[in-house]
Amino acid sequence: MSILITGGTGFVGAELARTLVGRGEEVVLFDVAPNYARISDIQDKVKVVTGNLAYWAEVLNVVQENNTKGIIHLGSMLSVPSNANPWASFQVNVVGTMNILEAARLLGVGKVVFSSTLATFGLDCPPVVTDTTIQRPITMYGCGKLYCECLGRFYNSRFGLDFRSVRYPAVIGPGVRTPGVAQWNAWMIEYPVLGRPFDCYVEEDTKCPILYFKDAALSTDLIYQAPRERIKTMNYNVAGVVPTRTAKEIEQVVKEHVPEARISYNPDQKVMDYFRAARTEVFDDSRAREEWGWQAEYPDFQKVVADFIEEIRVHPDRYGIVQEN
Repeated sequence: MSILITGGTGFVGAELARTLVGRGEEVVLFDVAPNYARISDIQDKVKVVTGNLAYWAEVLNVVQENNTKGIIHLGSMLSVPSNANPWASFQVNVVGTMNILEAARLLGVGKVVFSSTLATFGLDCPPVVTDTTIQRPITMYGCGKLYCECLGRFYNSRFGLDFRSVRYPAVIGPGVRTPGVAQWNAWMIEYPVLGRPFDCYVEEDTKCPILYFKDAALSTDLIYQAPRERIKTMNYNVAGVVPTRTAKEIEQVVKEHVPEARISYNPDQKVMDYFRAARTEVFDDSRAREEWGWQAEYPDFQKVVADFIEEIRVHPDRYGIVQEN
């Protein structure tokens, strides 16, 4: 029987696929635009299916045709594209998740893991965010993800579907090109390593909780494997780097590794409006730790930067990275 990963050749999906393949799982990757470079090392060990989450028939078919025992639902439109095209975002993120849940219900899939986000919190968000903090998102992306958290909870109570989810903070790693309000965290590392200047679009004292992409994959795998009786909260915060660093502090760590880094600041006021509304400094993940043993492998930013740089140098093709001369 197979495990289906939606968004399976994406940022987190490809890393998770490596983990599952390494454990001997049969893995199917469903993606609207498969990125084969990201999975070049395991391409002959997985099945890739091109498809759109918004199309019910495509979702139903991929679940039915692959003897699916579990679904890890990572596929979605991200924050900036969702705000730019909220209509498409609704179809992919909300209708797409409904399609996944319905396929799981109708075909008897044993388990669904959903990737949610810190962006489900937002308006007047306190500095410390727990799993019980009021969720009032201020982006289309956050709105859709919150609805899907609630939808999964309903499918659990109404139909007995084993649904569980992890809320990522800003996920960082090499090679991500989709714009986002928190993408500066990754680009502040990647650009200097590639010899490029980086004009940071937030203020120096801006803080944003971050999670290294390898830890995002790890948390998703851990919650997938957790015994059902330990899943009580159902939708969980997962924290990464602790404590949360300011942009200036991140710059200083980067310059320890790349002394010649050229980093400047030119704040985008729309982005800053977001961070002024969502003032999160601590993403409390105590329930994930207590209920299913979550613990980040990259809680130290020095370790994140060192591994990030190593990934760029060892696997540039995997991340679509071209070194400038």
